[in-house]
Amino acid sequence: MENKIADFAQYLIVEKGLAPGTAKGYQGDVQDLFHYLERKGAAAWNQVDLPLLTGYLHQLRRREISAATLSRKLTALRGFFRYLKRENLIDDDPGLFLDGPRQLSQLPKALTNEEIVRMLDSLTPPKSLVEMRDLAMLELLYACGLRVSELVGLKLRDVDLGLGYLRCIGKGNKERIVPVGQKAVTAVRNYLTAVRPAWVSKPAERTLFISRRGKPLSRQWFWRIMKERARKAGIEKEVSPHTFRHSFATHLLIGGADLRSVQELLGHADVSTTQIYTHLSDQRLKEVYKKNHPRP
Repeated sequence: MENKIADFAQYLIVEKGLAPGTAKGYQGDVQDLFHYLERKGAAAWNQVDLPLLTGYLHQLRRREISAATLSRKLTALRGFFRYLKRENLIDDDPGLFLDGPRQLSQLPKALTNEEIVRMLDSLTPPKSLVEMRDLAMLELLYACGLRVSELVGLKLRDVDLGLGYLRCIGKGNKERIVPVGQKAVTAVRNYLTAVRPAWVSKPAERTLFISRRGKPLSRQWFWRIMKERARKAGIEKEVSPHTFRHSFATHLLIGGADLRSVQELLGHADVSTTQIYTHLSDQRLKEVYKKNHPRP
């Protein structure tokens, strides 16, 4: 049974185009179900039925996990049983009848303009090569609304500072072109001039942002750096790379950008994913109406 879980993860990467990290997360979700089934005496995937899955979901709910986490686990399980059915490893797909939790659509937490400026200004001017690199990464993250995996995965060839654009590969191995603001261009150019040449140890290393040992940076490392930079800037909110991405989208929409443009900049495959920000557009329209209508 366990071999099929590993095969499923490979299928997600190779055939579905999911990022290895996402596939590994889904693999872990299915592995958790497998351990539950072991305790229940199920010896083959074809023995798994709706009552067994329902019992597993009841156990998850007793753990008091969030609706978002439960929804993700359900996505993994449904995908896994679809895969087993596709490979003719089960006769019936019990995942078809799984009911997911209702999730409230709420706007992700975003930093204010002032908080973003405070965090970036705390590194301006940089006092060391490390601060110069961190400033370049934060400026680029906010300027382009990148996912952390996209940021740390950037190669030298992906950034054209002269034209002010970068190319990144997002979810599903989809490429998009994103404009880069002038402050981010300046910060990255300074990093490329003063920092990267001093740290790079192998000419074959083409990753844009590297450590002092000349190695590519991990997502976990950058997450920790962001928390530390936020703390030093006196920001009490929880700050993560995704916070900057949400702040990017929020500030664009409040500033007057349309939802479709923000969708393209974020790299969302479907505009419905971006619609969590819709009420910001509505709020801006109300403000414009009140300001300009003769009888608001």
